[in-house]
Amino acid sequence: MADLGSALRQAYAKARLTWHGLSDVGIPTGAQVLLNTARMRSPGIHEGAGHRLLHLRSARLEMWHAPGKLIGATYDTGEAIFEFDYATLNVSFLGPDMLRITWQPGGLPSAYALSSDQQCREAQDIPAPSPCVARCAVASDGERWRLSTELLTVEVASDGSLDTLSATGTPLRHDEPPLRRGSTWKLRHSLRAGERICGLGEQAQRLDLRGTTHRLWNRDPGGAWGPGTDPLYMPLPVLVGAHPDGDVLTFDDNPSEGTVTVGDDEVEVRFAAGGLRRYVVVGSLPDLVRCLAEFTGRPPLPPRWALGYHQSRWGYRTEADVRAVAEGFASRRIPLSAVHLDIDHMDGYRVFTVDRRRFPDLAKLAGDLRRRGVRLVSIVDPGLKVDRAWPLYRQAVAAGVLCRTAQGRLAQGVVWPGRCAFPDFTDPDCRDWWAQHYQTLLHGGVAGVWHDMNEPTSIALWGDRTLDRAVRHRLDGRGGTHAEAHNVYGMLMNRSGFQGLQAAAPRHRPFIVSRSGWVGTQRAAWNWTGDSETSW
Repeated sequence: MADLGSALRQAYAKARLTWHGLSDVGIPTGAQVLLNTARMRSPGIHEGAGHRLLHLRSARLEMWHAPGKLIGATYDTGEAIFEFDYATLNVSFLGPDMLRITWQPGGLPSAYALSSDQQCREAQDIPAPSPCVARCAVASDGERWRLSTELLTVEVASDGSLDTLSATGTPLRHDEPPLRRGSTWKLRHSLRAGERICGLGEQAQRLDLRGTTHRLWNRDPGGAWGPGTDPLYMPLPVLVGAHPDGDVLTFDDNPSEGTVTVGDDEVEVRFAAGGLRRYVVVGSLPDLVRCLAEFTGRPPLPPRWALGYHQSRWGYRTEADVRAVAEGFASRRIPLSAVHLDIDHMDGYRVFTVDRRRFPDLAKLAGDLRRRGVRLVSIVDPGLKVDRAWPLYRQAVAAGVLCRTAQGRLAQGVVWPGRCAFPDFTDPDCRDWWAQHYQTLLHGGVAGVWHDMNEPTSIALWGDRTLDRAVRHRLDGRGGTHAEAHNVYGMLMNRSGFQGLQAAAPRHRPFIVSRSGWVGTQRAAWNWTGDSETSW
């Protein structure tokens, strides 16, 4: 009955939110949402029925392949390379307590998740061995290779299985040989008796994830979400196994769509494409957190005002509404640090604009509030209204910074303004171009920004609510599709926004709160829960 009650509450909340949204944006955009919904398929691979049927038939005929037999192994200054019949394994230590495991074939990810220092170290043009690799002791009996530091040992068997042990020889985990079918990888590792598994970023689950399955695909759940909803806006491929024999952190650096199944005695991870690059860290939980922060970057200090109470609600339609809220807090002597402006403050929901009828003087409003110690935070969505009369859209088209289909047409979706094009934040030129526009907000009195709809979301009543997976992205010169770029899209938007706020106000600490992101997004933005249901 509790599950039924939760489902009914979510359905009611989503219905109210949908009605609110469609009534706000008007009939034309509402009609486009319905048309967009008709296009959607669930699960969200947007492709022709014939192609999908052929793909399913091929998948049934194709078998999972193990790496095969070990046919050669080499070791050079910290990196061991193992050649198998059908795969290559690279094992190296990035420190005495940190192991990097890489299985190929499959392209390796761009270094989006890594801190600036690690990106320099892992840059493709640095000759091997990379300066981030630590030396280790190596031994082999012909059947097993043993690589050891003072804190960690990994043993590689001739079938591709791996055993990880502590400095005292205590087994920490056993990795089965990975399996590959087409471009999809499947990797399984054991759990110790009593080991608790936590992590995977934003999840609507209990703390210990045993007995659950999760999709790694940033997704707007379409309104109010509650316990068990999956996926949410920001799942992350990071797991921590807590156990008295030692805690273990695993980060799978693969941004393509994945599935993680946490069983009673093993974890299975699948990724749709790309090579498998896995980082394994051992130590106490505080050490694991510190190591991950150093590796993927620490959050910058926020402005002091951001640590206070923020008031946010969809529905502050006018300047008078905002002033009334601030006055209400003041009259009741309730501290207030920030008020968030949702889409109603924009001109036709066009990003970086202000509706001068509803907010005739935003700078004066911001100044009056600041004298009370209250800042304004403005929403920023990635969708650009397809409107040739709008200068910002014309600039984006002329600059060539928008996502395009495989046929070269502008990729479009539906957001609050209606039909929208989407900046390609995997393009450094796009990030630079987008960053320039944050000065418009700061000059208008805004103190911080709120990134929304940046999974990215194309509004629909069901389905995957995002761009077609075949949409093309620059991926910082490497090129690829939205299937690879989707999960890092929000993080790269955050990076661009942080860059823009820094450039526009170099003496002030930037503040961004973002709905979506990926590993490393903490270097640029904070995160919030999105549209959770109102219940205990």
